[in-house]
Amino acid sequence: MAFILDDLLLLPIRLPVAGFNWVLKQIQTMANEELLNDQPWKERLIELQMMLEVGDITEEEYAVQEQQVFQALRDIRARREEMSRQAAAARGEDDQPDIGIYTGYGDR
Repeated sequence: MAFILDDLLLLPIRLPVAGFNWVLKQIQTMANEELLNDQPWKERLIELQMMLEVGDITEEEYAVQEQQVFQALRDIRARREEMSRQAAAARGEDDQPDIGIYTGYGDR
């Protein structure tokens, strides 16, 4: 009975904290999705190629903007790899996965 009474008395404190934690978790999820989404950059690269083909931009402008797109894609890939390493470490896995090459000869 005492536990139920404690839960009821602490409910006005726990609900706002739980709601605030939920909002923070949603913001973190949205930020991660935005930082890891490479689709807009891939679409930008296609757009740049089309602009170059129709003559809207010069080769030099294309090269500069292409370099920016590829840098953004490399940054996204690095963030994904870092998050993967952190998740593996949280699960207690090794940093470097075992990679084997099957040649078809001998025992595995």
